[in-house]
Amino acid sequence: MRRRKRVICWLLCLLAAASVLIGCDGRGADTELDISDWQSWRIGTPLAWSSDYYLSEQVRIPHLYLYDSIGDCIMALRFGYVDAIAVDALYAYSMVAEYSDLVIQNEPIGEDSLVAYITNARRDILEQMNAYIPKLKASETYADMVERANAEEFVPNTDIPQAEDGEVLRVAINTGGSGYPYTYYDFVTEEPQGVDIEFIKHFAAEYGYTIEWFDSSWDACSLAIANGEVDVFVYAISSYYAGEVEAMGTCLHSDSYFDLDLVLVTQEET
Repeated sequence: MRRRKRVICWLLCLLAAASVLIGCDGRGADTELDISDWQSWRIGTPLAWSSDYYLSEQVRIPHLYLYDSIGDCIMALRFGYVDAIAVDALYAYSMVAEYSDLVIQNEPIGEDSLVAYITNARRDILEQMNAYIPKLKASETYADMVERANAEEFVPNTDIPQAEDGEVLRVAINTGGSGYPYTYYDFVTEEPQGVDIEFIKHFAAEYGYTIEWFDSSWDACSLAIANGEVDVFVYAISSYYAGEVEAMGTCLHSDSYFDLDLVLVTQEET
């Protein structure tokens, strides 16, 4: 009798383990996925990323799982808890470059765009920036930046002219976060680099500003822009969140200066 109970308990444990590996909706890891039906997938995304806002507020998919970090998302994908990871395309390229078992689905699931925060007292900078952005997007400079950003490795443009004696533009950035390829510290050039950095450098060159960097954490940068200690804050700031921040009166936000796709990353089929 005891042996029979032990066998039954052992079988129940096996069934429980199998159900965890299969996932909460009974879909096995080897089940073929149909990209045209992606909204029914179990999708993981990092908490508070633009993919989180898009999928929870815009699309409202039924099986969305939020994780503290991209590393947690990758582990969930590998252990079969989710079918795909939703991120922006630029970050997805860096993911597949680092992890050979990951692939990007060809069909984007949505769009996003980047904006800059401007302190409330500098509406003049906002007007200048919004006047400059359409010119930038129509230029070969922007096309080149898009091409370099949508690659496995971002190669920075180190030839952007910089004014040395112009009006100081105080710019908040965070090179210590997970902002590649938008804002990061490049140990080769020993300077901040990325899409955000190039945008603000081009803007400063257009209006003769001399940039003074304020490199700190996201919280410190947010506080600095709200208090007027800096003029501009750039750090992969999604347009999905910008309107809410401006509505609260914290700061102003620019028009979109860089457009990108939201994509799904899955494990490579073996």
